[in-house]
Amino acid sequence: MKYFEWNKGPAIIRPSDPGFVEGLYLSPKTNKWTPANVLQYGDFYDNGDLISKDEFEERFGVIGQDLPKVI
Repeated sequence: MKYFEWNKGPAIIRPSDPGFVEGLYLSPKTNKWTPANVLQYGDFYDNGDLISKDEFEERFGVIGQDLPKVI
């Protein structure tokens, strides 16, 4: 899994089906993980910050505890 700070909030890219990945960001409006579109995937890298899991958890909290579970 890859962790990002994107648009001042948390975002992730995780494996999904074999050979595929899924990008998600935490919507500030709904406080739910929202699927990213293809352009947003690239924007995670271009305008976001790729950070370690430890740094992600320090900035935003732990997924499934401080942040909603990723379904």
